[in-house]
Amino acid sequence: MDLVAELTKRRVMEGELQEKETTLSTVLDAVRDAIAILDDHGNVTFWNTAAEKLFGYPQEEILGKDLHLLVVPEEHLYETYSKAYNHFKTTGKGNAIGKIMEFKAKHKDGRTFVVELSLSAMRIKNTWHSVGIVRDITERKQEQEELKNSRQKYLELTENAPIGIISCDYKGNIIYVNQIVLEILGSTSIEETKKINLLTFPLLVRHGLSRQLEECLKSNKSAMHEINYESKWGKKVWLRIHIKPRKNRNTVIGAQVIIDDISERKQLEEKLFLLSITDSLTSVYNRRFFIQKLEEEIERVKRTGRKFSVIMMDIDHFKCVNDRFGHNCGDFVLRKIMSETIKKIRKIDTLARWGGEEFIILLPETTINKAVVLGEKLRERLSRMDIPNVGNVTASFGVAEYNPGDTVDTIVQKADDMMYQAKSAGRNCVRYIRE
Repeated sequence: MDLVAELTKRRVMEGELQEKETTLSTVLDAVRDAIAILDDHGNVTFWNTAAEKLFGYPQEEILGKDLHLLVVPEEHLYETYSKAYNHFKTTGKGNAIGKIMEFKAKHKDGRTFVVELSLSAMRIKNTWHSVGIVRDITERKQEQEELKNSRQKYLELTENAPIGIISCDYKGNIIYVNQIVLEILGSTSIEETKKINLLTFPLLVRHGLSRQLEECLKSNKSAMHEINYESKWGKKVWLRIHIKPRKNRNTVIGAQVIIDDISERKQLEEKLFLLSITDSLTSVYNRRFFIQKLEEEIERVKRTGRKFSVIMMDIDHFKCVNDRFGHNCGDFVLRKIMSETIKKIRKIDTLARWGGEEFIILLPETTINKAVVLGEKLRERLSRMDIPNVGNVTASFGVAEYNPGDTVDTIVQKADDMMYQAKSAGRNCVRYIRE
């Protein structure tokens, strides 16, 4: 009776064990990673469905075979594994067990691929086995290689780019700067440049760049900025700056700052602008720019109630100068007269060529009396000038003061009328209208 009970108990235990093994086998077959169990000789004792798909060997072909079937010969993984596993069996220690290794595996059809192997130890019936979990990481390695190549290309591009490139973290610390930045700013080294904090450096704060960078970092929006800048190394330069936030998983971690030296373009723009507002012969302002300044002054005095005046001047008998000495000499006379006139007026005054030998002066914050005094000084100075090969040249002056209701046309007309009165009075004199 005891024997029958013992046999019955044993059958039940064997049944339970069989059921557990079946369940475990089913679970292991369902996982996505390849799983192989090796005995203490390195021979395969278990091989799940994922392993069959990964390596191409069905279970019946691989069971009892050793590891070298699955490893590219030059990887030497089999030898490494054997030594490490024997050491583990003897000492219970070893850096192969519990570690993740990468190696090139080979498929049954001969192609190779990169896998990641994780080994753990398991005792079965007083014998140590190793459980290997294998994952195909070929795509991941390719992505890593592509990312590495991409980063390398990026670095090559940034280093050879014709523009300056700076990368900073969220706190404004510079983490990367290319060589062109040093040339643009006149910096002595990358290390020196990296000492600048883009959010706190006084020169950048003063020019508003730090504030704009801070706004870009907070709002995750790009921005463009132009500044006339003098670097800490003393180089003066016009910069166009483009700020673009850098993100990691939708979180702003810093910014890429692209700086372009636009000094030549700005200088050209300034020259073109100067050409557009000046008279090419005398280098004083032209009629169009004068009208613009006069319109602005009229709007200003409408708000402030202050005064301004206008002087119109015309070179006397200038046609005779051209007829007698030639147009080149006449041009020289005009340039000489304007050069002397500029010396007598203020920086806030606007001197322009109105047309031919007529010139006009806008005098902000100037009453009719003060304008007349200036007209007399100019008249006297010109009449005493001795121009080489020409002698003395005089001019007639008309002065008018702005009054409420005046427009550009009316105040210019009043000054022009007074100038013609001066000519009618014998020239080389000043006439003005007091309203």
